[in-house]
Amino acid sequence: MEDWKAGFRAELRAIAIATGEAASAQIPGLLRRLHRHQAGLGGNPILGLYHRWRIRSLARAVADARWHAEQGRMARLGGLDSRR
Repeated sequence: MEDWKAGFRAELRAIAIATGEAASAQIPGLLRRLHRHQAGLGGNPILGLYHRWRIRSLARAVADARWHAEQGRMARLGGLDSRR
């Protein structure tokens, strides 16, 4: 039974590391898109609604990507946060 648990933990750790690496690779693109939408906020009022919605959506995506990147870093170091 312990062998199965150890294998399962190792698989979860590998998944967390891979997810963290993928998330950290996405952060620069997400930040670039976020800044572009923040810069376009002052124009057309109807497009302003879209830009505000997109800014909130991209900000959540950046926060999630940073969290996953941190979890991957922690998994590489040997510990995981059970926040989710």
